[in-house]
Amino acid sequence: MRQESRSRAETVSTTCGSLPKVIRVHSAARSSADRSGFQETAGRFRFFLDRDVPSVLGADVETVVDRLLDGTGLGRGDVAHWVIHSGGMKIIESVRANLGLTRHDVRHSIGVLRDYGNLSSGSFLFSYERLLGEGIVNSGEYGVLMTMGPGLTIESALVRF
Repeated sequence: MRQESRSRAETVSTTCGSLPKVIRVHSAARSSADRSGFQETAGRFRFFLDRDVPSVLGADVETVVDRLLDGTGLGRGDVAHWVIHSGGMKIIESVRANLGLTRHDVRHSIGVLRDYGNLSSGSFLFSYERLLGEGIVNSGEYGVLMTMGPGLTIESALVRF
């Protein structure tokens, strides 16, 4: 495992000179007791998400990104790379629409979802690996890493490569 981690770090270092620097982080959570949780059905617990979750997260993501960038002098157009949790196509499309992103901007999230399904909040790491594998990240470029989790939480980080 460590050998594999080291080689990924070396890939980042070779691609853009060094590991990305985290500039800022921002978290947001919304009360979700009625939108997500566990239900017992036939003696088994099942996780459920309300059908409105993608639109709720999509609407919240705009505020999250604006707060993440607030005070940095950067706007959304200054972000070269978007690495987003691939929680489902409706979530990806809602995030894309609310942030004004292109399908190209979310290509890795879509690809990870297609190839592996919803890998939960850690899926952004698979998208990040795909971004680095393209070899297109340049030193000095900005990226936003974003994932969603329990409680309709959105975690985000602004990084500089």
